[in-house]
Amino acid sequence: MLKLSGIKLATMFALTPSQMGLSPLGISLLFILGVFFFISFLLTSNNMDVEVLLRVLYSKPFRRKDGTVE
Repeated sequence: MLKLSGIKLATMFALTPSQMGLSPLGISLLFILGVFFFISFLLTSNNMDVEVLLRVLYSKPFRRKDGTVE
């Protein structure tokens, strides 16, 4: 039986970014957006109120007579 280590197996099936259709501009754009998402999540995570968020998510919507939802 053929034994392959994890690294050899990963390199055997690995694709280069150009084979995936990513140009250097696309890779840099993905990196910049990923860094932006990570930083924005870190900055806004302090403002998240879990109790209020769960109350809103688990509550049933109240529909008024005019059809709007509270």
